[in-house]
Amino acid sequence: MVRSSGNPDRRAVLAALAALALGPVAARAAGLDRLTVWGMPASPSVVLARAVAAGALDGFAASADFDVWKTADQMRAGVVSGAMQLFAAPTYTAANLANRGAGVRLVNVLTWGLLYVLTARGATVGRIEDLAGKTVLLAAKNDAPDLLTRLVLRWAGLDPDKDVTLTYAGTSAEAVPLFLTGRADIAILPEPAATAAEFRARKDGIDLVRALDITEVYGAHTGRGPAIPQAGLAVTDAFLAAHPDAVAAFAAACVEAGAWVDGHPREAGELGAASLGLPAPIIEKSLPRFRLNVRSAAAARADLELYFQNLMSLSPDFVGGRLPDAGFYWGG
Repeated sequence: MVRSSGNPDRRAVLAALAALALGPVAARAAGLDRLTVWGMPASPSVVLARAVAAGALDGFAASADFDVWKTADQMRAGVVSGAMQLFAAPTYTAANLANRGAGVRLVNVLTWGLLYVLTARGATVGRIEDLAGKTVLLAAKNDAPDLLTRLVLRWAGLDPDKDVTLTYAGTSAEAVPLFLTGRADIAILPEPAATAAEFRARKDGIDLVRALDITEVYGAHTGRGPAIPQAGLAVTDAFLAAHPDAVAAFAAACVEAGAWVDGHPREAGELGAASLGLPAPIIEKSLPRFRLNVRSAAAARADLELYFQNLMSLSPDFVGGRLPDAGFYWGG
C-alpha cells in the first residue's frame, strides 16, 4: 500500500491542539451550529470522512457532518453560493475558482494520481500510443480524467479529437456499466470506479485488464516520478477568515486520518462504503491505488504549479487563465 507521509506544519499542529483544548467553548465562540465537510465521489474522501468521524471538528461546531457532492458542477455551484465552505475538489478546479474571484484556497493535496486505463474483450493497450484509432470511454467531459487523458495523448503525439474517439458518460459510476456492456472496449476510470469495474467484470465473467496507470505515464514525461497532485481539501476565504483554527485543526486531522486509512484498510473500506455508495470490499481494494499522501498545499506548491502549467497547455481557461497567487496555497 502507498504510505501516507509528511507531517503537518508545526504551526498547524499547535493551532489544532490549542483549538481542541477549548472544546465546547470554541464552538460557542465560533458560532457554528452545524458544519458539513464535502467530499468528492472518489476514494480520497475516505480520509475526510475519517477526520470528521474522529471528532476533528467537535470543538468548533455543535454538529459536524460529512457528505459527498455528486458532480463537479454541483460542487462549483455550492462553493459560489456559499453552501459549501470546506470541501474536496480537483486541485485545478480550486485554482480556477480562485482565479475567477470565488474566494477559494487549497488546504492540502490528498491524492497523487488515481486514473487507470482498463481494457476488456481482448482489447490490448501497452502504451498510450496504442490508443490511436480506438474508442475510449471516459466520464465527465472537461473534468480531470478527460483533461489528463487529452494531455498524455498529446504528449504521445496523438490528436485527442482526430486520432482517438473519446466518448463520455455523465459520471464515473455511470461509465462502469456502459464499459462492461460494450459501449467501448477501453475505458479510462478513476478510483474507486476502476476497482468497481474489476469486481463486476469478475462476477460477470468478462476479461478485464488494468492496462496502464496514467500517473506513471505523467511522471515519465515530467521526470518527477508518478505523482499528480490531483485533488485535495479546499476552503472558502470567508470560512478561513472566520474560523482559521477550525481549518488548521481539520488539516492536522487529515494527516492523522491518512495514517489511519493506510493502517486500517478494512475499517476504512467500511467507512467509505457509507459515503460512496459502493460495497466496502471495493473501497478497501481501491485504497492502495489512489496514492494517498496528505501534504499541505504550500508544501506541494511546486508539483501543483507544474500540473497547472501542463493543464494550461491544453487551454489556459482550465485553471482560470494563470497560475494562482501565492496566497492560494495554504500552509497552516
